[in-house]
Amino acid sequence: MAYFHFSLPSATSPEHIISEYKPTCVVGLIGHSRCDPSSMASIINSSIPGAQFVLSKSTSEIQCFFHGEQGILYMYVGRYDDIAKLNNLQQALESQACHLAHHQEITKLKHEEIKTWLWLFSVCHFVVVLHPSQSFDVEYIRLFRTTQQLLQHFAPRIKETYQDTELLRTARIYQPRLLFVFQSNSASMHLPPKKGRQGFNQQCKRLGLEMETQIFHIFRKCRLLPKQNARAGTQDLAHLPPPNELREPFVLFLDGRGRPSTESPCFKHVDTALFYIAQLSATAPQYAHDAKEDTMTLGSFLRRNVKNLRNQVIQEKGDGFHFVPLGEWYSAAILLYHFYCHADNDSNFGEQPAIKIAMQLDPEGQYSENRCQKAYPVASAAYMDSLPAHYTQAVHQRQLQHALHILRSRAKGPALSSYAAKLKEDCDQIWNDGRKGCEGVSLTGNPCVLPLHGTNRPHSNRLRMRSACSCGRSISYRSDPFTLESANHEFYQSLSEKCCSSLSQHRLFGRSKLSWVVCNLGPASSYQTTLGIEQPGFLLGSQYLLPWDLPPDENWTPEPKNAWRGKRSVRCYVGYEYECSKGHRFYCSTGGVPVKGSPANMVKDNTGGSNVMSDMVLYTSCPSHTNKPLLGQLMRIVVCSPEQVNLSVCLKVLYRNVLISLTGAENVQIPGGKMTAIRLPYVYCDEADSPLPFDIEAYLCKAALVPFRSNPRRRNDKK
Repeated sequence: MAYFHFSLPSATSPEHIISEYKPTCVVGLIGHSRCDPSSMASIINSSIPGAQFVLSKSTSEIQCFFHGEQGILYMYVGRYDDIAKLNNLQQALESQACHLAHHQEITKLKHEEIKTWLWLFSVCHFVVVLHPSQSFDVEYIRLFRTTQQLLQHFAPRIKETYQDTELLRTARIYQPRLLFVFQSNSASMHLPPKKGRQGFNQQCKRLGLEMETQIFHIFRKCRLLPKQNARAGTQDLAHLPPPNELREPFVLFLDGRGRPSTESPCFKHVDTALFYIAQLSATAPQYAHDAKEDTMTLGSFLRRNVKNLRNQVIQEKGDGFHFVPLGEWYSAAILLYHFYCHADNDSNFGEQPAIKIAMQLDPEGQYSENRCQKAYPVASAAYMDSLPAHYTQAVHQRQLQHALHILRSRAKGPALSSYAAKLKEDCDQIWNDGRKGCEGVSLTGNPCVLPLHGTNRPHSNRLRMRSACSCGRSISYRSDPFTLESANHEFYQSLSEKCCSSLSQHRLFGRSKLSWVVCNLGPASSYQTTLGIEQPGFLLGSQYLLPWDLPPDENWTPEPKNAWRGKRSVRCYVGYEYECSKGHRFYCSTGGVPVKGSPANMVKDNTGGSNVMSDMVLYTSCPSHTNKPLLGQLMRIVVCSPEQVNLSVCLKVLYRNVLISLTGAENVQIPGGKMTAIRLPYVYCDEADSPLPFDIEAYLCKAALVPFRSNPRRRNDKK
């Protein structure tokens, strides 16, 4: 058989390769195309008779072509940044707008490419770099250095693993020579028209020698070559001879005008058609064409370098280079292929090649990895900052978002998403590892601080507020309530046994979970206008009741303009008492304005009458705190009326346009001649006994105090 094709990876070993015993020269071709997706493969096919290379979608697929008459095995591998491959990748990722997906796919292609390079630089006599322009791409320097470092890193492991394989005693079958092929553009050389083909060939030759000098010095500066006058060792990447006009060149400039165009089946020039026919021929006239035209093609360039190497091996008796039969070469090469390209799932090789490649190949990823490693401890500490022993899911999410914000502000790049996922996983683990808090919330909106527990254990948040009893004569600490019973019954019941039970009248009204209490504080004469209410907790000047003047006749319907002013009136006193969580107590007038008075400047005007006629806010700011004021809640209504004035009380609460009655259908009767305190609920609920949310702007107390005489004819129970 003159020639045959095969590809790697292959499911089975081709028998015709194993049976081939002719010493073979192995040539690896690496390169990418311009916008034309098949241009590079077409150049190779037109230069090597019988070759049928095509554009591959994978950078790990190696296309092989064995030319039996020449004794050369050609292997072609495309670049990851080939225009056609990048175009296919863009079309595949059009639905994913995330930049990270593109970077991950590009990085994956880079990893596949560098693993293929490791294999090619271990099994080839020549590695040919094909570039679609006439300038040297310095990106190759980074790839060459990465390949050299990785080859040195894996060499001890390969020697240990394949110590019984003779060809792999130096970890590589061959140490290749580097060849470079550039596509030149005759229009860019600015040749005079009279020079013609001969002038162009001379220009290419001179340009090739200058490019050889430039590449050689770049390799020397980047330590890809041994020191001056030193022979290349097994640790070096490849052989690269110094520039010399007397030897075979290692740089070739292809004539862009002389190759066939793949954009149209028709040829524009006759010499182009003749050149195409000559290149496809496998007979001797091809050499005659090269000699006659004095134009070196890709095929002749490769064959002359292979011939030169064969002669060198014969002259130096195999020193440094050797040729082995194709079957023997394949047996050793396939071992290296599995090591570099398929060792990720095999634990026999110790450190996986793909991991080491990822560390060396991706500078953007490595930079991002370093930034993320530095930022991760800071973000993790931000999550743990000021956390209690047990906390709820809302606290966990708030701290997690804060930690992620710290991480994103300090770390950038493709590794950020993986570290953000790791941070979330670690924070979730911390929270789930015995630090989950109870999700119960008190009726005032404060969470339970206990660990996650069952219904047999009561909630607690360790918050304590100072609150007065029903009559207001004693103050004690109360826990933040989680149930209506503890908010409106248990606390006041415990204080009632010590204080309020001694009162002559103490009655409980309302539904089962919504209570309010009427307490008789004593006779009306016990209130002294110069002292006010003598109970603990009142702020200075805020303990005075507001006077409420009734007309002298029996028409006691309150009149806001007081048309009867100047006549002898019946005076009552009324006070709307607010209480904050610190136990501060104060009376307010309409609009929640605190009362300010003193023994020398008592409240004398009929301001209580306006309060009786107006709706009072349920919450207002406590005047004792100016920087961060606490909320005072309307807790008591205190009235003091003479003997002849009885009161009919109707209490309602307006919550978001829903009127909730506290007294029900029947009004409550308060006898005259007494000083009476009406203690309101601590927490309100709807008709279904469900607690209402703590909304300071949604409540409005409507307390209707209607005076009447004991005569039933004059009774007016409703406002």
